[in-house]
Amino acid sequence: MDLSDKNNDYEDRYGNSLPNMDFSGGARSQAMSPYLNIDPSYLNQGGAEFVFPTDSKKRRQWNERMFSGIGTSYLLGLGTGGAFGLYEGLRNPDGKTFKLRLNSVLNGCTRRGPFLANSLGILALMYCSLDSLVEKVRGEEDQFNSIAAAAGAGMIFKSTAGIRPIAIAGAIGGSLAAAYHFGEKLLEGRGQTVSSTPNWA
Repeated sequence: MDLSDKNNDYEDRYGNSLPNMDFSGGARSQAMSPYLNIDPSYLNQGGAEFVFPTDSKKRRQWNERMFSGIGTSYLLGLGTGGAFGLYEGLRNPDGKTFKLRLNSVLNGCTRRGPFLANSLGILALMYCSLDSLVEKVRGEEDQFNSIAAAAGAGMIFKSTAGIRPIAIAGAIGGSLAAAYHFGEKLLEGRGQTVSSTPNWA
């Protein structure tokens, strides 16, 4: 029985004929799905997929966001400070021998790395706490919570240094958060994203 006989038999039983599809070759025919009769590339839109539409708006709990934020900030500070300490130790002119240079590198890494890591970890703790607090007070989840939390975290971090450093730190924190959200919106308008992580992550 050839293909035309099979098609006629199918049409006699079910009342519909089989779709005529050419799988002889070519890039487009290789991408076609014989089960759906559509190009699968149209189905893959990228990004996270959810069973229910409301799941796309869910976010992690405040403590989960806090732990991930603090951990990421601490590791970033430790790596950056350690790299700066390594550079500083290698540039030390007193390191004439290998042992002196190694000692200088270790001193620089252990001095710069933990200091920057602790500072960024504390900033992340204050930012995440203020972000959750502002979200509870306002009852909304938007970029203004993040901007207010960043400004508040900077002000609290420099609260013992005087009025001028407090204002400068708050302005820097708020400006960084605003620049991040503005850049994210700009990239989204061009069909790109800063991060592929969904809102709930």
